[in-house]
Amino acid sequence: MGKAKGKAPHVRNGTANKGATKIQAEETPQKILEGLFDLQWHSYIALGVFVGVYLKCTSASIPSGDAGDFIMAAQHFGVAHPPGYPLYVTAGYLWMNLLPFGNPAFKLNVLTSFIGGLAAFIVYLTAYKITNFIPSAVFASGVFGFSHLIWFHSVGAEIFSLNNLFCGLLLYWVVRFQQADVTHRARVAMEASFLSGLSMCNQHTSGLFIGVIGAWMFMSLLKDKAITMQQFLQTGAAFAVALTPYIQLPVSAYFAHAPSTWGDHRTLAGIIKHVAREEYGTFRLTADDTVSGDLFGNMATYTSDLVHELTNVTLALCVLCVATAWYFPKIRTIVYVYVANMFVYIMFFCNQANIDHSRELMKGVLERFWMQSNIPVSILAGCGIWCVYTPIKEKCNSLGTVLYYALGVGALAMAAYQIKNNYTICDMSKNYIMRDYGRKLLDAMPANSVLLVEGDMPSLTSRYLRYCENYRPDVDVVDQELIGFAWYKPMHKHNFKQYIFPYDREVYFKDVLARKGDQYAFSYNFQSVFDVHTRAGIPLYIYPFMKHGDESYKEHYDLLPTNMVYEVRHKQMAYTVDQFLDKAYQQDYNFNENMAYCDGTLYPVRSWEYVIAESCGHTAFFPPEHAHRMITVGNAYTDPKNHPTLVNIYKLYKRAHDTLTITEEDGTKTRNLFAPDHNKNFGVICYLIYNNLANINKDEAGKFAKVMVEQWEVYFNRSGKQDTDGLMRVINDV
Repeated sequence: MGKAKGKAPHVRNGTANKGATKIQAEETPQKILEGLFDLQWHSYIALGVFVGVYLKCTSASIPSGDAGDFIMAAQHFGVAHPPGYPLYVTAGYLWMNLLPFGNPAFKLNVLTSFIGGLAAFIVYLTAYKITNFIPSAVFASGVFGFSHLIWFHSVGAEIFSLNNLFCGLLLYWVVRFQQADVTHRARVAMEASFLSGLSMCNQHTSGLFIGVIGAWMFMSLLKDKAITMQQFLQTGAAFAVALTPYIQLPVSAYFAHAPSTWGDHRTLAGIIKHVAREEYGTFRLTADDTVSGDLFGNMATYTSDLVHELTNVTLALCVLCVATAWYFPKIRTIVYVYVANMFVYIMFFCNQANIDHSRELMKGVLERFWMQSNIPVSILAGCGIWCVYTPIKEKCNSLGTVLYYALGVGALAMAAYQIKNNYTICDMSKNYIMRDYGRKLLDAMPANSVLLVEGDMPSLTSRYLRYCENYRPDVDVVDQELIGFAWYKPMHKHNFKQYIFPYDREVYFKDVLARKGDQYAFSYNFQSVFDVHTRAGIPLYIYPFMKHGDESYKEHYDLLPTNMVYEVRHKQMAYTVDQFLDKAYQQDYNFNENMAYCDGTLYPVRSWEYVIAESCGHTAFFPPEHAHRMITVGNAYTDPKNHPTLVNIYKLYKRAHDTLTITEEDGTKTRNLFAPDHNKNFGVICYLIYNNLANINKDEAGKFAKVMVEQWEVYFNRSGKQDTDGLMRVINDV
């Protein structure tokens, strides 16, 4: 690796080592920025475009994913899920208290959009600093910044945009280091060390970039004998100082009393446990021990996603750059460092990511972590354009200008192509799905009640509304997953008005014994939770289901669907089927279409919006299917006295079905905004009525038989399942 000479032809006005010179005390902030970043007039345009577009598309309310957790933590200076993300939370807390308008979610969304715009801007600067070629910078930042993943996660409160910014800065500092005079490289390495520490205060996956870049810088400095022991210690100290945002964890534990905090950070052991992600699995994405990392499966998923996100053209240019880098000393070392970063990140992550990517939603969770590796791919693709341009210009200088503008137009066209493909799906400015979903849950609750929620989206949306927007302050929202942790009671018992912990001591659910170990030797079950609230007369509700593994309550309690939630009701106070139907008829099933959009036209199948919409479709069928189960106990449906009850169940099915079946404007096609199993169950109730009427009123029986056949045929067409229940035989007999 040769030394930089400080007079590379791509640097204008003698500013090659401007960023590596010692910053004088009298320099202004503007001069400092110009020293660190080679800012040109066109770079300001790029910054304005990215920030402007992202702000235009910023989500107006709570987005999907983990956004609710981050917003609650930032609003109350709490601690987000492991490893805590203290830098993002602290910045969000300060920003949300400074911005004078908007709801809490919108405020943090705006900050994230600014950060996302800066991340795309850094990609632009990096590609330009490597090549001094505007088309390269436009192409790299355009395909990156307007790709679906980057754009989508830059308009809602997520930590990925900040991680993109830091990883982009680390790659930019690789260029600064390589282009600096040997005598100044130790200073650049110290700056990179400080950035590395800050990045570790956000997302730990950046550590894979830090390891490669840090090792390369250190070996280079040793080879050139360009670092002293004092400078080495200063570099380590810079990294340590940059970790100070983690002070936010104990400060929050002692002073904030946040209603949304995760973990107990009052002790060093608690802080280490949280930062090390022990509750998730330190080197894994989830705590699910049943799924292991699938190296080849994850690599196949990544390759497919890479082409989808950045296009085949980008991938081809990236490969071209890597293949020809040896012939361009100007970029050779930088390219190889970037390739090493990509290789280490992809191999490590694909081997450790224990997510079942056969499920579409889990693919959506997994693909968020590909953004980091897409940064060097995009920059290398931009360099690939320069690798095409340079030899042609050298051999035929007269073509240089024409080719320059042709490549510039092509780069702009690629950016426009990305915008065209992704604008609609990334414009979250009118997406209120999560907010409406959370309101629907809380509106279903009676006064002064407790809602036990299971799952990220039900929990985050309802808790955000309750504890950030003070929506339904009379309802306590309790996460079934979180109350299984040792820290939950001591950290949250002061936040509840209605919810009662079953015992004075901290005890935990028995279904987590196998996963959590001996510390859970003393545990309580859901029946004890139900008992204490029933005795106190506090209404208790469940959504969307009980946590798996504990069925202790089933002997004494029923879960009755009421509106969107399940009412916990002791069997001594059980409803008859007719009483339940009377209650169900008073409920509202007129869901907004966007709240039950299940065909994927508006939202991708792997998005949380799609999952939530499908969940709302399920909810409408819970009451008729519950009544259906009640009437089939002991074959009660065969009793002629229960025929009116069967008809009422049919009407309940029909109301849900008709509400969630949309006919297209041309009248030739319908779409069902619910799962196909509901078509099957609707047909079954029609079959029961048909059997009761077949020998009494054949004309009336025929009406129900017709609906039965229609529903079962739709079921087979939609589900693609084989007829294992003999439904086709029944259809033929009828």
